[in-house]
Amino acid sequence: MKTKSLDYLAILFGTSLYAFSITTINLPNQLADGGVTGIALILKNLWNLPPSLTTLAMNLPLLVIAYLFLGQASILKTIFGIFSLSAWLSIWGSLPLSFSLPSLLIASPLTGVMSGIGCGLVFRAGGSTGGTDVIYQLLEKYRQIKIGTSLLVITSLILVLSLSYLDMKHFFYTLLSCWIFSRTINAVKYLDFNAILSR
Repeated sequence: MKTKSLDYLAILFGTSLYAFSITTINLPNQLADGGVTGIALILKNLWNLPPSLTTLAMNLPLLVIAYLFLGQASILKTIFGIFSLSAWLSIWGSLPLSFSLPSLLIASPLTGVMSGIGCGLVFRAGGSTGGTDVIYQLLEKYRQIKIGTSLLVITSLILVLSLSYLDMKHFFYTLLSCWIFSRTINAVKYLDFNAILSR
């Protein structure tokens, strides 16, 4: 029970950090996004489809897949992750916090590290934030591909499609952010804390 409670606390803290990074650094500096959100932005720019509906339409079947292949415990943590991320996005978005940094060379790595730590904690606790996170977990479980690795590949493909509305400068800085994001996730998720504490 104690371990389970710590898992949910880790997901809560991780989604808080991830949402903070998105609302206060990513968006003010006009960096793009990958995953389901990135696809929703592409659909909005191409056919003016509302992201609120497209993200929901894509998330629902992914939740069903998560339930079928990842189990009940995972789906509960995923649902908790989705709602906690949504709540934190609303909370941070309502506060007068926005860091429009003087250079994308600062903003890009910073948001990559912060988002990576946040999502790394969520994945380490056995949860996810929904969307393509479910695909990353399936690839890790059935193909032994680390989450950060599959995230980088899929996000890069989505970002290439985002060139339909994204300029090259923001594309490359978003790609840099995603690379740092993926490396940070792997570092946090697979870090052996017991080995560190036993030194």
